[in-house]
Amino acid sequence: MKKESLLIIIFIWISISTYALNKKNRSKTTSNSSVILKASGCTPPTARKYLEFNNVSALLRNDGVMWEDKSRRKPEYEVPKGSGEYVIYAGSLWLGGKDVNNQLKLAAMTYDGNDFWSGPLQYRKATPGVIENGTLGYGSAKTNADVCQEYDDFYITERKEVEKFNAWFECINDPNCNDNIEFPNYQIPKSIMDWPGNFNPQISGSISDLDTYDPNLAPYFDRNNDLIYNPLDGDYPWYDLTSEIDCRTNRRVTLYGDYNMWWVFNDNGNIHSCSQGDPIGMEIKAQAFAFATNDEINSMTFYNYELINRSTLTLYDTYFAVFMDADIGCSQDDYTGCDVQRGLGYAYNGDATD
Repeated sequence: MKKESLLIIIFIWISISTYALNKKNRSKTTSNSSVILKASGCTPPTARKYLEFNNVSALLRNDGVMWEDKSRRKPEYEVPKGSGEYVIYAGSLWLGGKDVNNQLKLAAMTYDGNDFWSGPLQYRKATPGVIENGTLGYGSAKTNADVCQEYDDFYITERKEVEKFNAWFECINDPNCNDNIEFPNYQIPKSIMDWPGNFNPQISGSISDLDTYDPNLAPYFDRNNDLIYNPLDGDYPWYDLTSEIDCRTNRRVTLYGDYNMWWVFNDNGNIHSCSQGDPIGMEIKAQAFAFATNDEINSMTFYNYELINRSTLTLYDTYFAVFMDADIGCSQDDYTGCDVQRGLGYAYNGDATD
């Protein structure tokens, strides 16, 4: 089959928590021996959903791998959607660094095995028994099978639903607004009611006086600042509806896109059977999102990773990257390249035959 050469560009935004990398920003006990994190006995995640809001159909999995149907050994990044044309076979987030004793810590998936598991990791409370924002917390980096199973899922939101919810809530609290006229028969969407803004404390064995999980899990707008996600208080999955955050100067993570898939995973739920590397103790809050437009962005998907080092180990010589196996039609005639100054990687057809 003859067709024009196709250029594929993948946009990855990686939000790196600086305390995870910079030894000057973290107070720790040093040791002459490596700390080996204990695996938690989680089973491989099973959640899988398609991101197909615009002109792309892309399969996502909660085990750290994207775009591949592992059970059928089949690519699942289709552009245009419904065409049967696949341009990427598989991809994954790769993380690696060295501890104080020069021991490699690595989480990197390709095709087989598992280096990632669903759910967040524990940290050590600054004050036992007190609810606190644990975004910057680090400690044991443990989890358990119940937590992994609880968060083996994708949480999906649409910006227009959140905008409508916010307008409805403001209306019912405005004496000059009649919600029965402005929002007849309105019901809060399930995606907003079920949003995992707070960690579920009812999970068996998940909470202790010292080691706990960040109670603020997925990003949400906390209207009354009580640290409790409750849509009945006007809280919602946090799209920056008022343009409060300038992403060029503020690294605080909100939700992005017209359509968003959010999930959380880690590299310490069990042994690393793909890379065979020692775990880092990294918690990863991920987003895959898309826009519906009338230009080239309608054929793009975007990804954001917030990386939090929950262990007491400082990483040195640390690298983060995205592995991508691009198969633009035929897999035997593709080329890849990069633009270092732009931080850009690309793949393209080497000939016009696929």
